[in-house]
Amino acid sequence: MSLIPSFFGGRRSNIFDPFSLDLWDPFEGFPISTNAPSSARDISAFANAKIDWKETPEAHVFKVDVPGIKKEEVKVEVEQGRILQISGERSREQEEKNDQWHRMERSSGKFLRRFRLPENAKTGEIKAAMENGVLTVTVPKEEEKKKSESNIFDPFSLDLWDPFEGFPISTTIANAPSSAREISAFANAKIDWKETPEAHIFKVDVPGIKKEEVKVEVEEGRILQISGERSREQEEKNDQWHRMERSSGKFLRRFRLPENVKTGEIKAAMENGVLTVTLPKEEKKKSEVKAIDISG
Repeated sequence: MSLIPSFFGGRRSNIFDPFSLDLWDPFEGFPISTNAPSSARDISAFANAKIDWKETPEAHVFKVDVPGIKKEEVKVEVEQGRILQISGERSREQEEKNDQWHRMERSSGKFLRRFRLPENAKTGEIKAAMENGVLTVTVPKEEEKKKSESNIFDPFSLDLWDPFEGFPISTTIANAPSSAREISAFANAKIDWKETPEAHIFKVDVPGIKKEEVKVEVEEGRILQISGERSREQEEKNDQWHRMERSSGKFLRRFRLPENVKTGEIKAAMENGVLTVTLPKEEKKKSEVKAIDISG
């Protein structure tokens, strides 16, 4: 991560928040209540946890974006009928009475995704791993006897959370490289901006991104810029996609900081796919009371 002074003009995306210069949300003009608790965000928060399901000649590979979640908070289970169930919960952040919110995009709460595995899946040999806020589930396949054509109605999907998303990707898209998903992929990387009595704290969901791939910069005019890129996954010629929800590509978010920020003391850290940027505040100067002599 780097703190590099530079200058890059921008516009305000939030007409009520003079500190916002979010380039990526041109239609999101209404801020949240500054004192709204995170419980307001607990509405099927991770219902749409993004999942990719890729089939290689050797295995079915599921990748799930679960930023801010520890491996102990995720369950990977196989139910009767070869049903793969992935579930978990992101706990609410502890809040103090005097905290104020400038921006609230990230969510907390439970998620549940379910898929019917094909008959060639070795359900007894499933492996799961977590890295940088991404869960990878690998389901080995039995040796293929005869190759069957893809079914555009994908009978293996039992995704409980997308009741109106009944049409899987076509066989043409199923074989498309992930470059097809690089349309401002992380343009809407979710950010929370909380102000405490001591500091301004930004938290950004950046699953699948290493700290070397993120830049935190302060430009002229107290502009905080957070940018980075999630690289494309290496793909093989025979890989096929059953589901493609996760994105790769670049992201850029910019905010104008208030005058009381100590821009020279910014700290940034990455954990479980979440970037935390902390900007200490200047201490409030106490009002001086000057005695006036009364003549006469």
